[in-house]
Parts: sequence; C-alpha cells; structure tokens
Amino acid sequence: MPASDIYPYSVKISGVKSLLSNHYMLAFFKKFCDAVVSRMWKFKRARNARYKDIDFLKVFFFSEIIGRSIHDTSEMLNEYLLKNKKGRRKSFSDGRKKRVVPHQTEVNKYLHRIGLTKARNILRTCLDYQLTEALKLGLISKKVNILIDFTEHPYYGKREDKMIKGTNRQMGTKKMRHYLGFSILSKNIHLYAGLEHVANGQSKIPIILKFLDHVLDLGFELKYVLMDREFYRAVLLHEIKARNGNTLIPTKEYKKVRGMIEAYIKGEGNRVRRYTFSSATEAKHRFFQHVYLIIKAKRGFTLQGVKRDYRMGKISLDDARKRIFAIMTTEKPKGNTSSWASRTSLFYRRRWLIETGFSDLNRINRRWKSNHDNVRYLDMLVRLMLYNSWKMNRKLIKKARTRDGKLRKWTLIQNQDCLKQLFFTYEKKSQGVIG
Repeated sequence: MPASDIYPYSVKISGVKSLLSNHYMLAFFKKFCDAVVSRMWKFKRARNARYKDIDFLKVFFFSEIIGRSIHDTSEMLNEYLLKNKKGRRKSFSDGRKKRVVPHQTEVNKYLHRIGLTKARNILRTCLDYQLTEALKLGLISKKVNILIDFTEHPYYGKREDKMIKGTNRQMGTKKMRHYLGFSILSKNIHLYAGLEHVANGQSKIPIILKFLDHVLDLGFELKYVLMDREFYRAVLLHEIKARNGNTLIPTKEYKKVRGMIEAYIKGEGNRVRRYTFSSATEAKHRFFQHVYLIIKAKRGFTLQGVKRDYRMGKISLDDARKRIFAIMTTEKPKGNTSSWASRTSLFYRRRWLIETGFSDLNRINRRWKSNHDNVRYLDMLVRLMLYNSWKMNRKLIKKARTRDGKLRKWTLIQNQDCLKQLFFTYEKKSQGVIG
C-alpha cells in the first residue's frame, strides 16, 4: 500500500508526515526487542545459528500488526522478501527451499522459552518507555489519573490450575484467564500502563498498591484513582490517600448509605454527605477512611425530577432510590459544593475509557488460543503497545493543527495500516533488499 493511501489528505498537506516516521512509529518495536533479548541471556544461540532473536520477534510483532496468525505472517513476510530479492532461491535435497524468515514452529518455540515472570518484566519495561516518551513529548503531564478494571479472556482447554478461574459470563465455557488492567488519563489522552494476570485466590490490593508505587517512582503524581465496585475496600482507599491520591468509586448500598440516599429524597440535607468508611468489624486490622458521598441520578433521570415525583406520590421511596446511586471520593469539596459534585461525578464517566480500550484491543487482533500463559501475556503486551501508539500518534497529529484550525482525525485502522507499511520498509532495509 503506498503512503499516499495511508495518510489522510488533511495530514499530507499539513507537513506532519515526519510525525509518522520510523522514529515515532517503530521505536516501541525496537524497545520491545531490546527488552526481550536482554532477558534471554541464558539462551545464547550458536554462532552458526541461521536466525537471530530479532528475526523471531519480527514475525510475532508483525502478526499482531496485521491481525493474522504467526503461520500466515511468516509465509507472507518470507514470500514478500524473496520476491524483492535478487538471485536464485536455494533448494535442499528433500525438496524444501531456503527461507529468509523463520517458520511458525521456530517462532513458537522461541516464544515459549520466555517465562511468565520475564514476560511481566518485559511488559513493565515497554509500557514505562511509552509513558516516559509521552511525557517527554508533552502529550501527558506529571499529574495523572489512574483507571483500574478487570478483563476476562475465555479459556476452552482442559487445564485445572490457579491461573485458570471459573466464570459464568463467557459463552461456551466456564473457565477464563483473569487480567487486571491499569491505564492513565492525562490531558485527555488515555494510555495503558500495566497488566497483571491474576491467579485464583490472589489478592488484588497488593498488586494495585505495587503498581501505584511504581507510577510514583517514574516521577508521576496521582490525582484520581477511578475504580469499580469490585475494588470496594477501606484499606485500598486508605493507602491511596496516603500516596496523595484521591479515589472515585461507586458505593455499595449498605444500610447507612441507603439511609443517606433516602433522607436526600425526602428533602433532608444536601447531595454531598460525609461518611466514615471502615473495614469489617471481624477484620484482623481495621482501617478507617473519611470519604464524601456524592448522590447522583442514573442516566435518564434527574435528582430534582426524582425528588419531585416522590413528593407528588408518583413513585414510592423504593422506586425513587433505585433511580439514584452514590459515588464515593476521598477528596474534600472545593468551592461551590453543588458545582464540585456535578464536575466530580461527571468525571467518573471517564472510567469507561479503560473498558472501551479493551474492546479496541480486540479490534487490533483476534484473541489467541495459545495454552501458554506467557505467550498470551506477550500477545496482550503488544496490543497494549499498539493501542498506545495509536493514541500518541493521534495526539501528535492533533497538536500539529492547520492554519484554519481544523482538527485531523487518525483512526486505529489508519495507525495499523501505517505501521504495516513502515514495517515492510524496515524489514526490507534490514535484509538488504532494495524495493
């Protein structure tokens, strides 16, 4: 595909093609290769080995870019390079022909040698590189919001171990792999920052706190940590507050919370209530955290409308309560309380970015069926990197505005097509093929 078919017209005429060069688009691929090779020192290849480490990683990475299997990608790259290479192709005695690109079985063997622990360290290195690069380019600021959520991947094999959990939310199976995802939101750009494969019975609180400490070690500062009800723990809110961050999380309908909502419906008090959130009384170590409840109407309703319908007798108190929920935050109200409550509760909607982001990851490539946890982990890593690449390039293009102030769009498909073209160019140069 020629470059003229990849870049939209508004991008071509604006002179920002340099933003889509190998330096910006494939730097994360080079970082990925360096991170893998640096951790494979125990598996030194023979001096007369036909392929180097990067040859296997090229096939794997390119398969993620184009959304095809490793077998199809290997054959495609091999045919493409041989077509542009001069000279006669060597044939072996058994009829096989000499390849330029490693075969699927060799690539899979190489990937299997990268253990799950190494894969986690590689992911940490690569995503840290993208975050620091985004900060250096001014795409994000030092003060970031952290989004946390789970994602499930169905499992259809026969394994019975702690890395495979039970589920009733997947079609055709009762097993799944469970991943805990982390992303950051800063300057209206959403980037993935971490991923953990959670084992059965493993506590998620130490994982979250370890990730937050790592973000702080990178030089970032916490603003909000947005989570779902799955992370409803007093100790977690207490520890986040101790790290100078504030939490936004929906409340569960405990008796005291339900009483506050009912009192508000009856016209008693404001929509912001102070509340002391604590661990269970039977907990070995109890934690207490002062929080503020922001009462908010569900989509399609308004607080004043719900209160009016209850006051006029159109709905019961129980029906009115079902139209309202509360968001919990450790941040103290600022300025006008009503205005602050509206802004804060509206900002919580941004938590959906991590869920829609997981859907975008599936658009990049189909989910792998590999039975190896480390390979599935590497697959997720590359998708996260490709997603971040799209977001970063889109922000770079938007920053380079035309004189008339028109915005330029950059879709995920355009980003993938551009990477595909650049990858072909990069591969031809590395093989000494002149295209």
